[in-house]
Amino acid sequence: MKNLHKTPTHLTNNVKKLVVKILSTLDRPIILVGLMGSGKSAVGRRTAKLLGVKFTDSDQIIVKEAGISIAEIFEFSGEKKFRDIELKTLTNLICPALQVIATGGGAFCQKETANLLLERSHVVWLKAPPKTLLSRIGNFKSRPLLDNDHPLTTLTELNHKRQKYYQKAQIHLDTDGLSAPQAAEALLHALDTHLATH
Repeated sequence: MKNLHKTPTHLTNNVKKLVVKILSTLDRPIILVGLMGSGKSAVGRRTAKLLGVKFTDSDQIIVKEAGISIAEIFEFSGEKKFRDIELKTLTNLICPALQVIATGGGAFCQKETANLLLERSHVVWLKAPPKTLLSRIGNFKSRPLLDNDHPLTTLTELNHKRQKYYQKAQIHLDTDGLSAPQAAEALLHALDTHLATH
């Protein structure tokens, strides 16, 4: 299985060695969890490219299959229905094939979903202070939770509320002050350290 993944040729020698080392021991998917703006999509895509594996955004899969936005699923069917769809989607996505999967911000806060991810993948919590997260998000219209008069307060409260769940991730990576390429490389180093001790 591991031989199917080719190391990209444009990498520096140090990163190339790190990628080869990781691929020799990586036995399950990498799941990225964290609040909106933490870099799950941007860092996830770059990490997948560095490793030469597939990148998937679970929210995008849900939207594609439902034919409506996540905000609309919440509005028409409620959160419970959305969480059921989310769990089913992640269950289908997680297979032995090596890949990087970005999840929605609330996915890992659901007990059944968290247990599935912890058991069948390497879970990475991407974190940064709410102010940093807010500066990365840009358009709040696509983020129903933040589309109000006090987005920083909302994000700060959300961060406080969800930390206890995110802390269960096997790998914690602070992305504050890091560009997406720097965060992807930092993720590889953190993953290498984790794999060496597990």
